[in-house]
Order: sequence, then C-alpha cells, then structure tokens
Amino acid sequence: MWKLVMMEWMMCLSSTGCPQRLPSQSRKIFLLQLSQDQYLVSWAQSIWWQLQDNKTFLAMINHVLSVDGFYFSTTYDLTHTLQRLSNTSPEFQEMSLLERADQRFVWNCHLLRELSAQPEVHRFALPVIHGFITMHSCSINGKYFDWILISRRSCFRAGVRYYVRGIDSEGHAANFVETEQIVHYNGSKASFVQTRGSIPVFWSQRPNLKYKPRPQINKVANHMDGFQRHFDSQLIIYGKQVIINLVNQKGSEKPLEQAFATMVSSLGNGMIRYIAFDFHKECKNMRWDRLSILLDRVAEMQDELSYFLVDSTGKVVTNQEGVFRSNCMDCLDRTNVIQSLLARRSLQAQLQRLGVLHVGQKLEEQDEFEKIYKNAWADNANACAKQYAGTGALKTDFTRTGKRTQLGLVKDGWNSLIRYYKNNFSDGFRQDAIDLFLGNYSVDELESHSPLSVARDLKFLALPIIMVVAFSMCIICLLMAGDTWTETLAYVLFWGVASVGTFFIILYNGKDFVDAPRLVQKEKID
Repeated sequence: MWKLVMMEWMMCLSSTGCPQRLPSQSRKIFLLQLSQDQYLVSWAQSIWWQLQDNKTFLAMINHVLSVDGFYFSTTYDLTHTLQRLSNTSPEFQEMSLLERADQRFVWNCHLLRELSAQPEVHRFALPVIHGFITMHSCSINGKYFDWILISRRSCFRAGVRYYVRGIDSEGHAANFVETEQIVHYNGSKASFVQTRGSIPVFWSQRPNLKYKPRPQINKVANHMDGFQRHFDSQLIIYGKQVIINLVNQKGSEKPLEQAFATMVSSLGNGMIRYIAFDFHKECKNMRWDRLSILLDRVAEMQDELSYFLVDSTGKVVTNQEGVFRSNCMDCLDRTNVIQSLLARRSLQAQLQRLGVLHVGQKLEEQDEFEKIYKNAWADNANACAKQYAGTGALKTDFTRTGKRTQLGLVKDGWNSLIRYYKNNFSDGFRQDAIDLFLGNYSVDELESHSPLSVARDLKFLALPIIMVVAFSMCIICLLMAGDTWTETLAYVLFWGVASVGTFFIILYNGKDFVDAPRLVQKEKID
C-alpha cells in the first residue's frame, strides 16, 4: 500500500507540481506513514543516545571501583571507632553490621537500598568503607603488639578537590576523614581518634586553568547556620574540639583563616578551641623542626583530651574526651603531617602505660618500629590524596624519613603538575562518577535530553588550534630566518603576539575550558 501511495504521489507531483492535489485518502495515508517514520527515527536516535550514555555510566562506576581504598569485614564493624563500639548496648551488638553502621562512612549505602528493607538478607549485605587501613605486628623490647591505622572517608559531601569545598546546608564538610590509631597488647586495647575536614563555611574554588584558583567565600549564605550544624554534630559524636587550622595567614588563603576564626569566636562555645598555625610560613626554607612549636603549644590540650584504653578484662580505663580537628586547604598534605605527629605522641603515652615502652624510652629511638610507623602514615596520606585530589600526597618524604629532601621537592613538583592536569581536565568526570555511585544522581530512562551531552561553542576548538598554530609558526620563523632581520622580527612578533593573545583569551575564559561535572550542578548546590 505504501509503495502504491508513493507512486501515486510522484505521478501527481509530476503532473501538477503540488502534493496537495493528491486524493484525500492517499494523502492521509502518506502523512500518517511519514509521521510514523519520523517517530521511528526519533525513537531510534533516543535509543542510540541511551546506549552511549549507558557506556559512559558504566565507565564511571568502573572508575570509582578502580580507586584503591574500599574495605569491608564480615565480623568487625569498620564504621565505628573502638570507643564507640565499647560504649554500646547489648541490643546494638545484636544488630547486623548493616543496621548499626555509621551512615557517614557507608559508601555502598545507595547500592544496598533494596536489601536494607529485607532484614532476612542483612547478613549478606556488608557495609563498605572508603579510605585506608593498615595492620602491623610490631615488637619493642621483646614485647609484641598489633598496631592498626584506619581512615574512614565520609560519603556525605564527597567528591574531588576543587569541585567540593567547604560545607553544605546540613553542615557536612568536604573531604571529612576520621582517622583512628589502635593498639592491641595482651588483651588490652587503646585508640586515638582524629578528624580532618574542609573549612566549615560556604566557600568554593572552581578550576579555571590557573594553577591555584582564588577561593571564593559565599557572600549571601548563612555561614553561622551551617557552621553551627557542623560542630553540633561533631560535639555530639566526639566531644571537645581542638581546631588546628594550617592554612596560610596571608594571600588568597587569609580570608578563609579569618572567617574560620570569626565563626569560632562568634559561636562562643567553650567546648571548641581554635589554633591557627601558618604551616608554610613557620616551616619555610625546609625548617620542619619548627613543627615542635605547634606540638608544644597543644601538648597540654592533648593530655586533657586523653585517649581510649580498655584493659584485658573489658574494663574501660580512660575515655578520649575530644578530638583534634585539623585542616589545611585540601585537608591532605599539611594535615597528614600534623596528624602523624600528634598520633605518635599519643602512642608514646599508650605504650608506656601498657608497659611496652620503658620509662624514659622514646618511640623515635625504636628504629624498626619508626620505619613501620612513618611509612604507614605516608601511605595513609597517599591514599587519601589519590581519592580526593587524584595524585599521591605531597611532603611524604618528611613523613617517611623525618626530614625534607631535595628529591622530595622534585616529586612534589611532579605530583603538583599531575594534580593541575587532572583538576582541570578530568575531575568533572570523576565528580560525576562519585555522584552516580553514591546515588546523588539517578538515571532517568524516560529523560529525553541526555545530561552528558553539552553543546560546545566553536571557541573550544578554534582557540586552542589557533594558539598552537601561532606558536608553531613563531618557532618556525625563529628557526628559518627571512631575507632580512627586520622581516624575521616582524614575522616572529606577529605570530608571537597571536599565540600569547590567544593564550590569555583562553585563560580569561578558563572556566569554559575545564572539565566540569554534568550530572549534579555544583554551582547551584553551593
């Protein structure tokens, strides 16, 4: 029938020059078939785009799972500290690991949402944490003990370095990590807990092709509301808070330090203490011995906070009354150095109390254990840095060896270059992958427009090509001199100005050239 209609339409068109002269019945069939074909084409295109999106979504999930640092246990609750587990009721102990898990650290919570509603399968649904775990059997003075380090990254306000900063409306801080150091000796157990997290005000630092984008503090947000929500939860969970802010007290970081100090002062809570320590200023020219200034300053506070200790009979000897909450800009490199030093001081007191260390002995003198300790904390820094910034941590030469080296500076420079590339050209994909994995974005099969398809302006292709061509021509003109030096100079100046000018145009529009998240609009959230 369709072929007959087409033949009739063609004959009518050739004789009259107008398809409107078709017989009414044939015209109806023709238009109906045409609309059906258009629908089929549209449907086929939709299916094709969905298949392409599905490939991208699968690549995102595979990317998240390929990052090291996922841990689970079939018998031990990894989401809680030793102190929290020791202060629970018998009913809590009888609950499944999934039911009693601390939701801040359950990274597969979205994936387990259907199993959570079925109590009969809870024993098969295990919470997975993301972060770092290392366990070592150690010996000092012929006495053997287990030393464990656990870092738990929060899945609330999770993401990558430049796209997730500050806090959200519920008070969750970006890159929040709870780090616990545990010692087992002759049935006794001791632990020391610290936290790290982004400066708890509403601020952002979007990548824009510059090496270090300028932080922006939100001028309209109610900072005190989010700030108070953050510390209200911290006080309930951990007790007293000793804040160690390691950011620079000049330059682009200065407004953040001032905002943090102002918020603490305005809150006026005696349970929160604030200490500002300009890490880079104090340790410039590789004077890392000056970190002892900070340690001496907080020594009395650390003794006051104490640590958790339970003896072999299960009796709680001491409780940790609060935590050090450390931060720098990224809560990675500077923060990890300070946390490792505070943890060593606590471990020194714990091992002496347990009888492992003799009176007057120092951990620094135990060469074999010191090597294990320093490498473990450096590995912890690398794990947290790769998960947030995309590369290994900086300053790990000090953590591993106790001193800063020229080779360490070279490695830091290389890691900084890799961070620059990833933060500008691949972190949008990484952020989307995390949002998809955690359920912050749900795929809608009926959505007509793909969130992954973003229309690109011609300048995204034209400007980089013009810059590369102009720079190449400038080099060629330098290598292949013209008939006169004035002609050569004119060509070099022309192509040089073209390449430099194009570079600055690209830099001025830097935010348009970086790889930005597409699934969840971070600008709207902040």
